[in-house]
Amino acid sequence: MTLRTRLFSLFAPLLVLTLLAVYGLSERLLLSRFDQQDNLRLQAEAHKAHALLLAHIHRTSSLLRSYAWWDGSYELLLGEGDRSRFLRRNLDPGQLANLDFDFMVLLDDRGQVVVEQWAPPDLLDMLPVGGERPRSIASLRRDILARSQRLGLLQHGGDAQFQSGQLLLVQGVPLLLTVSAVSNSQGSAEAIGSLLAGYFFDGARQENLQLRTLGDLRLLPPVAMDDDWQRLALPADTPLPQGWLSPRSLLDAQRQRIELQSANSLGEPELRLQLTGERINFRKGGEAIHFFLGLSLAIALAAALLVYIGLEFWVLRRLGRLNGEIAAIGDQARLPRVGDLGRDELGALSTGLNQMLERLEQSEARDRVVLDAIHDGYFEVDAEGRLQRFNRALERLLGYRDDQLLHRPFVELLAGDEVERARQLFQQARDDASRDTFTARFRRGDGQTLDCEARVSAIRERGGALLGYRGILRDVSERMAYQRHLHDLAYRDPLTGLGNRKAFNEQLQHDLDQALSGNAGPLALMFIDLDHFKQVNDQFGHDAGDALLVAIAARLQHGLRQPGKLYRLGGDEFTLLLAGASAEAAQALGERMLASLGAPFDILGERIDFVTPSIGIALCPLHAGEAEALIKAADSAMYLAKRKRNQVVLYQPQASTAEP
Repeated sequence: MTLRTRLFSLFAPLLVLTLLAVYGLSERLLLSRFDQQDNLRLQAEAHKAHALLLAHIHRTSSLLRSYAWWDGSYELLLGEGDRSRFLRRNLDPGQLANLDFDFMVLLDDRGQVVVEQWAPPDLLDMLPVGGERPRSIASLRRDILARSQRLGLLQHGGDAQFQSGQLLLVQGVPLLLTVSAVSNSQGSAEAIGSLLAGYFFDGARQENLQLRTLGDLRLLPPVAMDDDWQRLALPADTPLPQGWLSPRSLLDAQRQRIELQSANSLGEPELRLQLTGERINFRKGGEAIHFFLGLSLAIALAAALLVYIGLEFWVLRRLGRLNGEIAAIGDQARLPRVGDLGRDELGALSTGLNQMLERLEQSEARDRVVLDAIHDGYFEVDAEGRLQRFNRALERLLGYRDDQLLHRPFVELLAGDEVERARQLFQQARDDASRDTFTARFRRGDGQTLDCEARVSAIRERGGALLGYRGILRDVSERMAYQRHLHDLAYRDPLTGLGNRKAFNEQLQHDLDQALSGNAGPLALMFIDLDHFKQVNDQFGHDAGDALLVAIAARLQHGLRQPGKLYRLGGDEFTLLLAGASAEAAQALGERMLASLGAPFDILGERIDFVTPSIGIALCPLHAGEAEALIKAADSAMYLAKRKRNQVVLYQPQASTAEP
């Protein structure tokens, strides 16, 4: 297979796989994210519609109370006022229209109507939903009063504070109904009746609600709800109807739908609002993705063509020429030279080959030039390990002069703790040619250390006797630093710098083995969880929560003799391993931690003094002899501490079993 064919066979599948991967990821990740945004947007509009309805109910309830808590209404129920005059002066149709009511009814404690005013819209202007239609205004009046009695809206029990608001469906007509107990103007007298008022949904009211929400809004009769419906939160101690939100349903690629259903005071579903909106983000995101993929494909094909032309004329043909010239080199006394291939890397390669050919024509000088031309350090040591030959790269790498390295024992260049290991590796290179590489820390002439990789092979005479070793030394400090960095990423919590769950699990097993072997005494495991930590994120933001976790970790480390045995498992959960600690010592340390973490924190300009720890302690082998059992015991003790709040609890099997 030619190099041209090999490159094409590698590049073409890679290009296809890349485009397929981009398409698959965009479909699964980006479009799903766009769809989720549309879902959240539709839910937000449904919550907004629910909030608008609750605001209407709250406003009408507040307005109705001003009439219910009025000496005029109170005296009329006591029989001290004139009904006709009260109706004429306070409940004429014009006043009802100004109050945005279609009717208002004053009833006594027996539910009997004392005075009432009805000014509803025409039956044809109402918006009936479902198959039922209102028969007459009189029948609507009877059903509204009967429904109010059945729902217990007229049973105030003498409580002047009694108030309620409902969204009802009467004879298929949506209705907003409010009721308030009647008392004197101060609301101090015992309630002696009820004031009932409300309005019917007509075209104007539905249009007003439609204008304040995005999407198509429809009023529908109730349906049965399953477990997927979400109960909406209500303000505490408010006489507002309960609402439920349905899961979103997809009508097609362009539209989505969600439903909001309200219930009466008996929990029966009454009225359903259906909100239909467009999947704007999903549609536009799909268009953008398809445009991007098409453009990417065109660019990739154009780039592939340009790369092929460039490789063909600037690389492949020149490599073919170079290959032919090298193949023509034989055993001539005077080695031929390859042609000049320009000033790029291939030109540098041809120049390097010519230089190599010239050096091959020389003996000792040639060897020296070759060694000095390489960037890695080259060395030769005798059987005793003393340096006999080296290149300038080794001098630069280790920072020594020529006279400082010559005849110097190789082990003196190593860091002290690497000497024995290096000797063993030299012996392995002598006995086994397949094990000739090792990495160690070397001391430079300026006192600094660097990580180097050494490839060593044995030098033997014709009879096989060992003459010494030759090797290549390469600086791998950056690679080793990167590996150490990866190790920290794997075993360190990036926020607090403490050990993470992986480091904890490995150290726990090690300490358990030591404790069970009897070499280190008992092992105490402490689980530390923060109470009220979620309130910090909710009240001050996640940046403050992260800063608080860092401050807590610092306090915990400050109070420990072995801070390296402190770990953060995630969230606000920390663990501590105490080798050779008794139950009393662990309990005492836990109390000190409570005192330390109990002091207020100043985080991002905020004083946080409500976050307290709960600590659970379990000991090995007293409570458990395996990692999973010990973790479970400490976790159980910690949850018992959380129930007591800000406590240190030592695991007690009997107490754990007794707790629910």
